[in-house]
Parts: sequence; C-alpha cells; structure tokens
Amino acid sequence: MIKNRKMILPYLLISILQFSGIILAMVLEDLSSKKMGVARYLVFKKQEFTSSFFTPFLIQIYTILFVIGAIICLLLLITKGKNWGMILSLLVAVAANIIGIIFIQFQMELQAYHFFVIGMIIVIVVQYGWLLFNRFFQKN
Repeated sequence: MIKNRKMILPYLLISILQFSGIILAMVLEDLSSKKMGVARYLVFKKQEFTSSFFTPFLIQIYTILFVIGAIICLLLLITKGKNWGMILSLLVAVAANIIGIIFIQFQMELQAYHFFVIGMIIVIVVQYGWLLFNRFFQKN
C-alpha cells in the first residue's frame, strides 16, 4: 500500500488527526448520559450551533458540498485510481462524504450530533488535503 517507508509516519499521523474529531464526539455522546455538566454543555452548544452554523440554509449547502465531493472523488477513483494508495485515499474520501450526508440528512437523535458533523467535516477536509499533497508533491 505505502511503497515509501518515510511516508508511514505522516500517514499514521494524518489518520489519527482525521478520526480524533469523531472519537471526541463519541466520548461526548457517551459522557452526556453520565455527567450532567457535559449534558448541559451539549444542550447549550446545540442551541448555539442551531442558530449559527446549522441553519436550514447552511445544512443544504453542506449537503450539496458533500454530494459534489462524493461525485468528484468517485470520478477521480474511476479515472485516476492507478495505485493502491490513491485508491484507498479516494475510497476513504467517498465514504466520509456519504457518512456526512447521512448524518446531515437524517439528523440522528444524538446529544453530540453537531460535533459528529463537525468531525466529519474535519475528516473530509484533512482527506482532501492529503489527496492534494499526494497528487502534487509526491513522485510516483
């Protein structure tokens, strides 16, 4: 998968960075039923996020961006997927976009719902950055 041994450490660090947001959201969700302070914080943040970053108009924009991102990644996978590293990166990007669409559209009854969506946005942005880095700065 990774031919260059020097790229193992950056790849591992990027993977940890990507999924740390999702892991933190899962920890918040778990603690929301056990700790009242966390539950109050999540209720406060839910009200704050609903009026600022998660208005109905912005949710539609996020959905459109996720759909466009998934389509672009699928097209790149079909046309440019020549080595296993690129194929794996594009598959992760497509999966993250689809999971982001599912989270936004179905608005699951999670206490830390907004943190899950923010975590998915972080995963997608880091994955796109990693794809661009591999495409333009790595010699294959």
